[in-house]
Amino acid sequence: MKKELLNIINSSVEPVYELDLYIEKLKTSNRQDSAWYALKEIALEGEPKQRFVALTVISVNKPGFMEALSFELIKNKNYAKIETLLKPIINICSIVKNEKHMDYLIEVLNYSIKNKREYLFELTLRNILTTEYWNEIQSVIVDVVTNSDDLTIIDLLAFFLSERGVKEFDNLISILPQGEIERIERLKPEINKRLNECYERLIK
Repeated sequence: MKKELLNIINSSVEPVYELDLYIEKLKTSNRQDSAWYALKEIALEGEPKQRFVALTVISVNKPGFMEALSFELIKNKNYAKIETLLKPIINICSIVKNEKHMDYLIEVLNYSIKNKREYLFELTLRNILTTEYWNEIQSVIVDVVTNSDDLTIIDLLAFFLSERGVKEFDNLISILPQGEIERIERLKPEINKRLNECYERLIK
């Protein structure tokens, strides 16, 4: 089974899609469980591309595997070496939402700030904002809001509002400097417009 999965990953133009399709077809047989265990092994021990694909497929389709797998993943703190794998790892950590995983995400956030990895920073920031642990990075949020243009803030706060709801949105705004609170008040119509057009969630 592991050989079959690796062949798909290594030869496909769209390995995530192809792997999804292949494993779905195994539902009609007794081989699907063995496929998931083989994929878990690849996620931990494969080459970088193989691990990325395996982690992506697992994070989307196999939540039952994620917690056990995640504890193995967050042991590796060499972020520079595993940077290409961090996207699915971050996704898994934000789904599991365990305190250790949140500590890991905050460490990755600090790594991205220190090393000026803008994409990694935004990805990690948004994943943290989907959790109740957003309070632990208040100073980072204040810095982002204070130093970003209106369009960036509109999108970020619309995203936060869609994920955390009105009450926590108000709590977030209350920690900002007075000048920024006034700015957000001015931008509220645009924030709500962005929320309705792009995030398609009712305000909680």
